[in-house]
Amino acid sequence: MQTLIPASWAAVGHGIPNVCSRHGLPPTLRARTRFESAPAGWTYALIPLGLLVFLIVRATTRQVVDAPVWHYCGRCRTRRRRQRLWFGLLTAVGFAVPVAAVALNVGEPALPLLLAAALITVIVGYIGLVRARWEVIAQARVTRDGQWIAVRDPAPEFDAEFTAAMTAAHQQYVPPAAPAAQPAGTAAPAGTGWTSPR
Repeated sequence: MQTLIPASWAAVGHGIPNVCSRHGLPPTLRARTRFESAPAGWTYALIPLGLLVFLIVRATTRQVVDAPVWHYCGRCRTRRRRQRLWFGLLTAVGFAVPVAAVALNVGEPALPLLLAAALITVIVGYIGLVRARWEVIAQARVTRDGQWIAVRDPAPEFDAEFTAAMTAAHQQYVPPAAPAAQPAGTAAPAGTGWTSPR
């Protein structure tokens, strides 16, 4: 299940529910959040050409929406702090291991194993830090066409508030009335830009 929020609404902070999208709880933080689209499937085929090539293509093809306001509850903030702490430490350890290995003059066969373990540790730590971004905590991404922010498995309270906002927006919209038909032979009102049939 997902809730689709118009990207134009999110970009101006309009119609954003006043509860956390993940837990449906009252917010303790209003944070600017940068939402991005998922990489297109074909971009992963570029990884064998080099990670830099993949990242460049990814950056040029992604859709981005900067939402000035998104609400997060205390549980969201706690989750983010813990992830940043533990995965930040893991990443730091990954970088420290090669330095320590060189400083201690570790030789074969331990050095290659330590370097491989350090690389894996850095990768896992980086992935964990990415998962600690606000957009991931909110469980939301921009659709590939850039028109919507898709909130995956939103809390019922969040979905209900957004549905109410959409209903109110539809009720306030009044379509322009079509001009009334004029009897044959009568003159058109001034400034309408049309003439009566002859």
